Amino acid sequence: MTTHVAPTIPVQLQLSDNDPEHPRTEQRVVTGWPVAPGLAIHVTLDDGQRLDGRYSLTHLRSGQAVARRLCARHVDQAAVAAVATGVDWTEPADQIIADERTITLRPGMADWDWCGHDLACRPEAYPRPDSPIW
Repeated sequence: MTTHVAPTIPVQLQLSDNDPEHPRTEQRVVTGWPVAPGLAIHVTLDDGQRLDGRYSLTHLRSGQAVARRLCARHVDQAAVAAVATGVDWTEPADQIIADERTITLRPGMADWDWCGHDLACRPEAYPRPDSPIW
């Protein structure tokens, strides 16, 4: 029996801290899993620290998160939903934000916004064996 190993890529993140006294922006490169042209999933960072078991879906061209701090099941759901919009995720972020097809992915509109607030959302390794992406 052969185990499938998902390919990984470097993901450059644009991280920002909106602290009024010490605002900052930095770039960080992490390892992620490509899910579609222009999109990758990676372990979420919080204040520079890995949140193992929590994942983000990131737009590769901008380094900005489309969805973040999700369990493995919900980050898969976010990736499937993002691909299903039909948006060209290789385009610049401003074009993607202006595209009305992304409205359902925005905070407060997405099905996975409640992730982490129920017992089914537990930390687990990504990619999951039953992932619809792989």
